Amino acid sequence: MPSSRSQRALNMMRSHRRFFQTVSSQMLELVSLPDEGVAELNVYGTKGRLLDDCAVPALLVQPRRVSTQDAVLLHLHGGASVSGNLLQARMVISPISAEARLQGVTFAYRLAPEHPYPAQLEDALSVYRMLLRNGIRPERIGLVGESAGGNLAIALALTLRERGEKLPGALCLLSPWTDLAQTGESYRTLKEVDATLNPEELRRSALGFVGGDAEKFKDPLISPIYADFTGFPPTQIHVGDSELLLSDSEMLLTAMRRDGVSATMLRWAGMPHVFQVYGFDESRASIKTMGDFLSSALAFRRRGNVRARA
Repeated sequence: MPSSRSQRALNMMRSHRRFFQTVSSQMLELVSLPDEGVAELNVYGTKGRLLDDCAVPALLVQPRRVSTQDAVLLHLHGGASVSGNLLQARMVISPISAEARLQGVTFAYRLAPEHPYPAQLEDALSVYRMLLRNGIRPERIGLVGESAGGNLAIALALTLRERGEKLPGALCLLSPWTDLAQTGESYRTLKEVDATLNPEELRRSALGFVGGDAEKFKDPLISPIYADFTGFPPTQIHVGDSELLLSDSEMLLTAMRRDGVSATMLRWAGMPHVFQVYGFDESRASIKTMGDFLSSALAFRRRGNVRARA
């Protein structure tokens, strides 16, 4: 069960569900800072620095304490592929990076519907290549993504595998969006429970992402529940059991385990979509668990002293 403090906040969110769904969908468009301002923020004790060796706006997040300089968390932000910016990305990856004691890199990919798939995947590949150019080994890269960013993290790993390249060392996914056709049971059973997501708005965003062609929802690079995950690295999934996308995580876990992946899923009682950003007791516990997982997967041994640099 959620803590009493979290439950009070959740009750308020659910009693004003329409308001919070509207705020959730519009906040990223209303709140923004110049990239230089985002870099200057002190978020969870991390410092930021813009990277100029990248085709899209990208930011290095440096925790106060770093266990090793040769491992990096590559963060892919959420926003249903139609919204999001460096400010949002900085707020999500900073506490995870600080908890893992690993530097992070996040970026602002092109957004649909102006830039439909595969623009987001192309941008993710370009940032990943930048890390490789700067000496980071693939097995020392951890992919971290929430919601649509979790979808993008999986698509990036699938694309690398299809091209015969070595995969990153770990995936950490926060409420990943993996079933764009909304075939999962939770889209029906939790429709009136989820305090922040609206299935109709998600459907519109999904159609914008694929350029209006719903047939593409069955493409494994767009709806990863249809993918083959053979050879994937260790994966940790965090999801609230009161969110529309619960089935997305459940089906993803089943598919990964079917293909022999070392995958675990943590279901957080009563929690909404990407609850890690709300400051609940469960938010901090989830971030702590992610940090332990990523640190163990990426920082347990050193391979030189190579920095992610501009």
